[in-house]
Amino acid sequence: MTHSIMPGHHHAAHEGPGPVARGTRLGEPARWTWAVPLTGGVALGLFAIFLAGNNGYTTGAAVVIGVVAGLIAMAAGYALLRERNTMIAEVRAAAFGALFGGSMGFLHALSGGTVIRSAGIGVLTGLGMGVASYYVFYGHEHRADMRREVTQRDVTRRGG
Repeated sequence: MTHSIMPGHHHAAHEGPGPVARGTRLGEPARWTWAVPLTGGVALGLFAIFLAGNNGYTTGAAVVIGVVAGLIAMAAGYALLRERNTMIAEVRAAAFGALFGGSMGFLHALSGGTVIRSAGIGVLTGLGMGVASYYVFYGHEHRADMRREVTQRDVTRRGG
């Protein structure tokens, strides 16, 4: 008898992390895969320009800070959304929490907060986003597993 992880004997339970089976072609990325990070990066950049301009930075420096912050947030958000199917729910939630917490801590620092307070706000908001993201990701995967079990049960009950 061969084990299910032997080459040529693949089963859904051993396919790898994430809701998409290994080897599945996803095709072109959905529009929101780039639209959501673009919108978030633009919003973060504009708010960073506003905060930096109101807290003593020159207009040029405020624009540079905002553009760089927005581009970094866009790139990180796009990478997370693009590679989300290769990560398990816990890692995905931690990554989204880290991106959100880092962004919020940075914005608080631009508004004039101390380093310790900004770091604390970043950690707390990151933890909140991580917990909320995990709840959503785990729920989606669990519901998909439940649907698969019900479908398999129905097929075996019908004799197919």
